[in-house]
Amino acid sequence: MIRILIVDDNAVFRGLMTRLLSRHEDFTVVGEAENGEQAIAQARALDPEVVLMDFRMPGIDGFTAAVSIKQEFPRMKIFIVTAYAAALDSQTIIKNGLHGLFLKDRPAEEIIAAIRLELGVGAA
Repeated sequence: MIRILIVDDNAVFRGLMTRLLSRHEDFTVVGEAENGEQAIAQARALDPEVVLMDFRMPGIDGFTAAVSIKQEFPRMKIFIVTAYAAALDSQTIIKNGLHGLFLKDRPAEEIIAAIRLELGVGAA
């Protein structure tokens, strides 16, 4: 079972991602957070394998929180999810040890496939 933490300041998006991911037998959403501070605390408490992190949030932004989590937990796979195409580039993602950048308007199946690929598991 792939344990996932979803971080986004939009409760509707968090709920939608939770429902979409829960349709897959190999995924379990272990928690949600609405800002970077909560994301760091939830990563520590819940020990997810994967974090889906919104880029722009109030307080500690998603990128800063993602880098902080990655430094503390190098084995966690962190994917940035954003509505802003110019938010980050792939080089910045790679340079900081993060695992992917997805626009929110892309099909959820792309995120699901990337998670499975990054963890080296097949579809369920």
